[in-house]
Amino acid sequence: MNLQDLRTELNTRAEEAATREPDLLPGIRHKIRRTKQRRTATALASVAALAILAVAVVPGVLNTSTPDPATPQDYVKDGQTVPGMINGDKLLKAWIGDPNQNKISFAWTPTTNKIAIYASCDSVGYAVPKEVRIRIGNWYAGSVPCRDGSTETETRPVEYFLPESALWLESPVGKATTVTAEGVDEESGKVSGSVERIQVGIYSTDGGSSAPNDLTPGPDDFQADGIVYRRQIGGDTLLGAAVTNSGVKEVRFDFTPTTAPLVLHPFCTANQASDDPANVPYQVQISIGGKPTVTMTCHGDSVDAGLGTSSTLPALPAGQKVEAVARLVSARKDGPPVPSDAYVGLGIYAEGQQRVVGGVKLAERIEFGGTDYRLGAIKSAPGPAKEVVIDTPADQAFVVAYGGAQLGATGSMRAEARVGTAVIGGMQVDTASGGDLGVGKETVSAGPAKQAGMVITEGKPTGGTLVIAIYLPA
Repeated sequence: MNLQDLRTELNTRAEEAATREPDLLPGIRHKIRRTKQRRTATALASVAALAILAVAVVPGVLNTSTPDPATPQDYVKDGQTVPGMINGDKLLKAWIGDPNQNKISFAWTPTTNKIAIYASCDSVGYAVPKEVRIRIGNWYAGSVPCRDGSTETETRPVEYFLPESALWLESPVGKATTVTAEGVDEESGKVSGSVERIQVGIYSTDGGSSAPNDLTPGPDDFQADGIVYRRQIGGDTLLGAAVTNSGVKEVRFDFTPTTAPLVLHPFCTANQASDDPANVPYQVQISIGGKPTVTMTCHGDSVDAGLGTSSTLPALPAGQKVEAVARLVSARKDGPPVPSDAYVGLGIYAEGQQRVVGGVKLAERIEFGGTDYRLGAIKSAPGPAKEVVIDTPADQAFVVAYGGAQLGATGSMRAEARVGTAVIGGMQVDTASGGDLGVGKETVSAGPAKQAGMVITEGKPTGGTLVIAIYLPA
């Protein structure tokens, strides 16, 4: 099993925080970042004069008895064109709705586990911004904002699904499924009015990641039911893990702590139907040594399960075997019942060495986008300054880590990470954070030396420390 391609994209969903992350922050930060990316892509990544991405079934494309053509034919319908190829991705299946049809669905049988989803829609004359949300089976695949009447084609995919995507647990190659796309209000997520011409295209792809495609599970990795917890992630070392999809809704295993703090990585697929990552219907309750320990949001983006949401606990007495239990539960008392076919898992790691700066924890070694990095330069500034900057290396890819602790703000805070004048990421926390931002991380491609910075764009820190750091390839 290959464990590499998704890491660049998926690490953006699960940034670590100081003592990893407050529970709901990964989803909130991801939603903020993806919204910015979609809007930027709409403005910058469209190509004038290309036809609208319209879609219908392309005869013969799914026939695997003969090789795929070098460039699949465009599909033309009602004056609209489905490109046979976008960014090198080749059309497999496509569909287009009728005018003012707010929801479409079509059957599809995957023939490859490396796909890109492209979609578009028009919402001329609507005061409220619209978007189309796409599902593959019960799996929420992503969304795309509707255009306002232009005739430009989206050239940025809604999402990639590569071999490590947990989507293939539910919809494996060769198993028929249904793809749906529905127009909703962008902010509320509610169906209101209609959109013009929903179009969805499924393409085979070799894109989605710049990481090498050569890592397979090692002999010391944990593997069960297609899920993997790797022995080593950055500086963290696996102590124990378990996974099930038998309908039991919980896993149990024994592990032996070291002197290091514990890093918990839950895994579940029950929340993958949710289109609101900050308000998911299910959580994982974790007990250690018979004592309730923490309740966490869980996700199942990748079968490389150690890449997901995490939480850090103080060290337990070393050398004494204890039992860990992870139970999938509804997030609300009146919430829906836990699905019987959901995967649930837990991996527990011994935390690697950390460096603490003004209350912000920075790991000495991290894995990000499938690459190991070591901690390099660090800069800090008082919280009330609302900004901290650092020089970046020239002609070398790197990771920017940024965050803050004990800032004393009483309301919500929002921060942006920048390299030069470009915004590369951000985070938001509410009053419950206690003035801690946690730590976000972003990869930056090689280029000229510049300044990177974190800027508080909302909220008023009254104390504490802002921190920014550079990680270099190990």
